[in-house]
Amino acid sequence: MVQVYLINLIFEARKEEMDKKNQVVNLARFSGHSGSIYGLYYSVNKNKIYTGGADGYVVEWDPNEPESGVLVARLPLPIYSIFLVEDTEVLWVGTSAGNIHLIDLKQGKEIRNIAVHQAGVFDLKPMNGLIYAGGGDGKISSHDSITGDLINIIKVSDKSIRTLVVDVKVQHLVYGSSDWSIGVLSKNLEFLYRMENAHQNSVFSLAISPEGQYLLSGGRDAMLKIWRIENELQLVQEIPAHNLHVHAISVNKRNGFFLTSSMDKTIKIWSLEGFNLLKVIDKIRNGSHVNSVNKIAWIDDVTFLSVGDDKMMFMWRLIS
Repeated sequence: MVQVYLINLIFEARKEEMDKKNQVVNLARFSGHSGSIYGLYYSVNKNKIYTGGADGYVVEWDPNEPESGVLVARLPLPIYSIFLVEDTEVLWVGTSAGNIHLIDLKQGKEIRNIAVHQAGVFDLKPMNGLIYAGGGDGKISSHDSITGDLINIIKVSDKSIRTLVVDVKVQHLVYGSSDWSIGVLSKNLEFLYRMENAHQNSVFSLAISPEGQYLLSGGRDAMLKIWRIENELQLVQEIPAHNLHVHAISVNKRNGFFLTSSMDKTIKIWSLEGFNLLKVIDKIRNGSHVNSVNKIAWIDDVTFLSVGDDKMMFMWRLIS
């Protein structure tokens, strides 16, 4: 008992020291959604934020005016994913039914409704003039980023495809599935290899380190795993990162940090060097979310966003 007490004291002391070195300021709260927020995208070119959620609302936000959200579209079904093609200013919105809605921001209207998946579109990612969609039907589809036309579709799992990430260095598409696996495809959706039982439950989040050496994965098992990307994935480290599902991972390409968010209501800041925990953001200490934190995204080297089941979006500033 004495040993456990001493370990807890050491842990609390280290956590206090860590918090002092890595301060986080809550810059703004954005409210307006009437349901959980699942989709989040920040446009560098427009300096605008786009969110979508269970209420079917697509909302555009100005980071400097948190009370001035503009309703871009209202869809009849929950929104799971959002991506903006910056050149054309067309917003791609994936819904719970498996449809992808294309919304032209310049015209202010929907220009296409693509019925491609038989269940929710959980993620949308770009590569080489194509947009890739991961569906709840276990399929991945590729589309022309200008017209939206279907280029290819392949079934890779009997369970949902929950997350996608592009390995830019080798032009591969990596997916995480509810069948516990991580798979790798070519840009033409040719199957390359699969890591079975990558997690002990659904794989919800993926990210790649800036130099392309590591793949980071998070799952329903609350684990964060680090994989070396070579001919196949090689497990380097596994970390019990959260108390519940790891919903999202966001890597900053310049500052050496990455974020994780979880169903346990917390956001965590980590170092890419050594994958060490630097900061825990929660309701008690930081006035953060009161429910699951579903998505996170960096705006710049020190500013990031988070959205959750509490219908709120927060903007944070890291002071290290």
